[in-house]
Amino acid sequence: MRRQILMASAALALVSASPAFAQEISPTEAESIQQRLTRYLPREMIDAGLVTVKAASSFYELRFNPAVLLDKAKTGAVKLEGLKPMTAYLRPMPEGTYRIEANDSLDIKGSVDIADGKNSFSYVVDSMKLDGIYDPEILYFTSADWSARRLAFSSTSPKESVTASFGETAMRVEAEKKDAGTLDISSTGVMKAFAETITGGPSGRVDIGADTVDIDVSMDGARYKVVQDLVFFVLDNMDKDKLEAADATRLKDLLRASLPVFDNLTETIKASNVTVGTEKGTFGAETVSYNLAMNGIAHSTRFGFGFGVEKPKPPAGVLPAAYEGALPERATFKAAVADLDLAGAVTYLIEHADFTKPEPLTEEQNKEIGRIILPGGAMTVEFEDVSAVSPIYDVHLAGKMLVYPEDKDRHSADVTITMRSFDKTVAYLQQNAAAVPQFGQAAFGLLMMKGLARDAGDGAQAWDLTVGEDGKVLINGRPLPFQQ
Repeated sequence: MRRQILMASAALALVSASPAFAQEISPTEAESIQQRLTRYLPREMIDAGLVTVKAASSFYELRFNPAVLLDKAKTGAVKLEGLKPMTAYLRPMPEGTYRIEANDSLDIKGSVDIADGKNSFSYVVDSMKLDGIYDPEILYFTSADWSARRLAFSSTSPKESVTASFGETAMRVEAEKKDAGTLDISSTGVMKAFAETITGGPSGRVDIGADTVDIDVSMDGARYKVVQDLVFFVLDNMDKDKLEAADATRLKDLLRASLPVFDNLTETIKASNVTVGTEKGTFGAETVSYNLAMNGIAHSTRFGFGFGVEKPKPPAGVLPAAYEGALPERATFKAAVADLDLAGAVTYLIEHADFTKPEPLTEEQNKEIGRIILPGGAMTVEFEDVSAVSPIYDVHLAGKMLVYPEDKDRHSADVTITMRSFDKTVAYLQQNAAAVPQFGQAAFGLLMMKGLARDAGDGAQAWDLTVGEDGKVLINGRPLPFQQ
């Protein structure tokens, strides 16, 4: 997917911590770039040529040779064929950035011997191209386009086999400096003709497919400068058994300065014309979507997530006709875990941890961090939109619930259920009650609920449902008759 961009970004992240202004191509500068790239690599891997940089007429040739990693692993359990060096071309630009170009392919086959038997695998990419502008100051691409044709993967074990492939993939990455220490980063892309087959598992053979998979990821306000300093600090000290007092103080300063790490993170993935073939037939949907959102490491962190499906279609004959008519045309589940005090937990860590010791925190201090993350011991779950819509019903739920992980019997909720097409729903259930007796019971229950509803306008009924920690239930402010 974004593998080529990420590989290039990771490799080039050590080129420099400051801008490298346009200059004449020279062997001396090629050696300097190579030294910065390999600064944290073991000497034996440097000498074996894991990463090399050579000067050409108008660019630097960067080569990454993954075979070195396999040779240095010194194990007979893993066997690989087809490993070859990957090459990128670095062209210095007048503003101190580099234009990075790469055009490569991949055809790797291998096996791993483990206790359960031999596992074989393969990775094939017919072609993959990268063209981007890399800024050494931010250690990332200000813009980059990555594309690939026919990505394929296979894995076979004694128990099951998996094959997966994409026809074409195109990704676009952009980063914009907002001020001296923050970035806005975005990544968009589309992957076409996805197909995956799983055989031999608990479900027998499963075939999964999608015409397209659209991806949209963005991060606003990323604190890139202090995160860079933190990463390099860790790399510089990773071989030490313990930190000196000055280094421990430096680590705390960096952790404190990095908050909230970023302002907002969002990700949306949508697959179109999805099919899932099983022994019972082929299930399908016009679209299946997934999304997440987070507002950084804050005193009130909110982590949202959601799933959605449009026009689901079960295999013919799997569901009785009455149930097929009750399937939603659109269903959504969008919720969030809110009010997490992650910044408070990091602040407590900074104030109490002793990084000069093997165990920076005591057992009780570790428990206190857990208590800080959940203020008052409560986890707040917000339901933004839980809904199902069809020609015969339209129901939505929104609100929040408090749960207490350390006290399983303690919980409360305050949600609103809104329902449109109420009469259509009841009529459908009553008409099909002979075929599905449970529909008759459901119709009766809905008619009872209607008597407790409030008018939400536009032909909708609503129920404000409150559940107290004592277990008592209020509907639109009124207790249930049997609880009075």
